[in-house]
Parts: sequence; structure tokens; C-alpha cells
Amino acid sequence: MEAYFDFLTYKCSLSGFAAISEENKVTIAIDRANCSAEEILTCYRHYGLDCASHLSGTNAFALYDDISKRLLVVRDKLGERPMYFSQLPTGIIFASKLSIILPKISHPVIRPHELAQPIRHNYPIELQRTWIEQIMRLRAGEYAVVDKDGLRLHTYFRRDHTPSFSGTKQEAVRECLRLLRQSVRHCIETSPGPIALMLSGGIDSTSLSAFAKEIQQEVHVFSAGYKGNKYTVCDERPLARRFAEENGLVFHELELDVNDFQNYLTELIPFLDEPAFDVNCMVQYAVYKKAASMGFKTILSGLGGDELFYSYQDMHKLLKAIQSNRAFVELYPTSRNRKKILNYIIHNLKSLLLPTQAAILSGRNPVMWTYDDYRRFAVNGVLPFNGETIKFADIDVTQHFSDDSDLNSIYDYMFSTFASTLCVYIGNKLSAACGIEIRYPLLDVDLVTFLDALPLEMKFDPEKPKMFQREIMAGILPAYILDTKKHGFEPPFEFIRAMCRKYEYKHFKSGHVFFNSMVADMMIDNLLK
Repeated sequence: MEAYFDFLTYKCSLSGFAAISEENKVTIAIDRANCSAEEILTCYRHYGLDCASHLSGTNAFALYDDISKRLLVVRDKLGERPMYFSQLPTGIIFASKLSIILPKISHPVIRPHELAQPIRHNYPIELQRTWIEQIMRLRAGEYAVVDKDGLRLHTYFRRDHTPSFSGTKQEAVRECLRLLRQSVRHCIETSPGPIALMLSGGIDSTSLSAFAKEIQQEVHVFSAGYKGNKYTVCDERPLARRFAEENGLVFHELELDVNDFQNYLTELIPFLDEPAFDVNCMVQYAVYKKAASMGFKTILSGLGGDELFYSYQDMHKLLKAIQSNRAFVELYPTSRNRKKILNYIIHNLKSLLLPTQAAILSGRNPVMWTYDDYRRFAVNGVLPFNGETIKFADIDVTQHFSDDSDLNSIYDYMFSTFASTLCVYIGNKLSAACGIEIRYPLLDVDLVTFLDALPLEMKFDPEKPKMFQREIMAGILPAYILDTKKHGFEPPFEFIRAMCRKYEYKHFKSGHVFFNSMVADMMIDNLLK
């Protein structure tokens, strides 16, 4: 097998990598790294294939050893950067973009399940298979080795929620503050140029802005809202402006005109090569374009705080529904437990009536806001491709949670799918389209590992989302930030529905168009036409 030679032969497979260096017959291609090529090389000489375990920060790279005739390809520990591969007749190709590999495949085959599930749930759920049959992903914390014996995949990092921290809560707070400040400082000091931060009225973005202000005198922040405040019931610009003024931040207010969104969507589609759908993608794109026009090279984002600090009430309801369902199942056979079942129903009536409970019992993942749209799309939705017809009504798009799921496994799922395959993916693609790099200080491996080691009771309260994060930031952030309920940025649904009504499918055939199916059709047209 000559896979490693093909990796170096396909020069296009290296596009998307930031730098290439050579030393002592070892070639290193870096997509994103907190370490230099020289540091990676030194670590490789010392630890060999296990070098990725000993590198700190976010590192995604390929390393070819000409002496051992061996290729090592590493995806970072938390999956901030994608890494794809395909076994072709001529060898194996790796790339940081699916769209780089796709032209090398003579007859691409669509995986129906991996295309349909994201259209239903907004993001890819399968972490190794992609929507193209011949293309796979390296998973987060995984590396590939290619040599004379072929291709082998190895896991070198996985999150561990074993509560190994034995210190006090005050010590945990101090360590979290240290790690947060360290991560923000690193993001700023290694930036290729001027930085700015996304600022809403939430704890995540205000925390990063406060830490950034400790590091440098002039800190620029962006906050966005709709022209005339027409499309949302919650506009956080006044809150963000107040925080910026009180803390000496340079505040940039971006007023969005949704009439530009159609052009934005057309512009950004060529940069998407995975079915990941965010109705706020046009908003992100507008902010990145504005930041780039003002000369900024790096944007810091507060993404990750919701997953790390247990913010999702829907996920807490989901856990209750799973536990309720498990308790109910344990009461069988009913002939022996009729009194217990009646007592269970009386004490759990409210839980049984929750929409999430119905979702669990019917086997549906509780991404309820796309359920009706997808059902209307799929009932007669088809995709003719390469002589075959994909019928969406025949595809199982359910996402099951096992009966032994606990809080951490549910949040791990949200971290690896919603946060990674949707939010990080979209953010990276759209910022790169504008010539900007986006960085996520909260997705720092040292911070994540430390939080995972804390006892659950120290960092989670089912009645107080982000309880531990609020305790960490007490005394740093004002009460009007810490005590305000986070509403999120409201998409302009009315305008988006109007866009969908006007859209005519180029590849799908269905009686219903909604945002996810529209963008998927546009993506397919761009990549496979």
C-alpha cells in the first residue's frame, strides 16, 4: 500500500493546512496547533505515535516519517477541527475539508441516513461516517496511522467524568479562574492580528470580555440586533452596551437588515460541505464580514459554556424522562405491581405529560422544533441521485438515548454533536470564508478536563442552570449579568419562512420546503452538480 505517498502526491489534500515544515526527513502539515512544528517534531521523537497525548492545547496535524515510511494524522482532543479521509484505489487521502476529497472520488455515493438525520436534527449525529459513503471522519481524540500494514485508527483521548478532584469548592473556583484566564491569554497572545469578541448579555461572552480586558488595554466587542428590532422579542444590545461602557470596552453595534440574508446565504453555501444547519448562520456571517472589513483577524467566542456548565433545561427534562421511563419499565410485570404502577403514575403525572417524555417513549430525540417540518418534508420527499432514489420516508431518523444514560452522557452527546458538529463547524467555516479565525477559549482541553474531574454535586444544580459558572464569576461580573435569564439570539423566522416559500428545489422533490431542506439542497447542488 502506498497511502503515505499518495497523501504527499495529492497536494490539494494539504490545502486548509496553515504551514508545512521539514526536518530530518519528517514532514509536518499543520491545520491548527497550539504548538509549533518544531515542538510537535520534538514530541514525536520522544513519544512516537503517542505524541498527541503529550501535546497541550488544540493540535490537528499530519506527520510523515520518511525513515519508517509511516504517516501519522491527528485530530485534536475535543474535535475543534475536522479531519477526513478516504481509501481510494490509488491510496489514502486525508484532508481538513470534505470538499477537498470529494473531487477525487469518481462515483460518490450518498449515505441516506447520514444525510437525513442532520436535516431532521440540525447536525450530524454519526461521528465517524459522513454523508458521502467513501469519506470518513477521524473522531475527536483519534489518530490514524498509515504504513505498509495499511490504515489503523487509535483513540488517544476521551473525556473522563470520574470525580477525582478532592479539594474544596473554593479551590475548584480558583483553579477554574486560573484556567479560564490562561486560555483567554493564550488565544490573544497567539492571534495573527487584531482580535475582537462576540458580546451578548450572557455569562460566557461577558466573562471572556472581562478576562480580555485584564490582558490588554483596548478590547473590541461586537453585538448584533435586527434593524428596527422587528424580528425578535429579546434584544440584548442594551445589556451588552451597558457592560461594555462600564468596563471600558470598545463597543461595535451591528444592525442587521434581513433583506441582505438571501445574498448572505448564497455567498456562504460554497463553504459548507457537511449537512449542518443553523438558522442564525446568516447572522454569524454578517458579523464576521463586518469584523473582517474593520481589520480584525481573530474573533473570540463563548461557545461551550452551555455544555460545560449544564445550561440546558431541556436536557434536564430529558434526563428526568429517561429516569421516569426506566422506573416505569422496572415495575413490570404489571400483574405483580399494579399498586406500585398506580402510585408511580400519581406521583409522576407531570413528568409523564412532558413533551420530552413523549419523545423518549416514541424513540425520538427531543429536537422538537424541526419535527413537524421534517415530517412534512419526508412524507413524499425523495432525492434522485446516480440512478437511485432516496426516499426519506423510509429512513429512520430517530436518535435513541439508552435507559442507563446519565447527566454527563447526555451533555457529552450535546458537546460532541450540537456544539462540535454544528456550532464549531459553522463558526469555523463562516469565519474562514471572511478571512478570520474564530477561537473558543472555553473549549480549552485543560479546562474541560478539570471540570470533568469535579464531583457532580459541586458543579450542578438542577434548579439553577450554570450554577457553578455563576459562582466562579461572582465578584467579577455584575449582578445584572449573573442574575439575568439568558434568552439567546432569536432567528428571523418570519423572513426565513418567506425565503423557503420562494425556494424551488434543484435536487430534492418534496411538497414542503423548510430551512434545513433548502440549505441541504443548495449544498448538494454546489458539491455534486
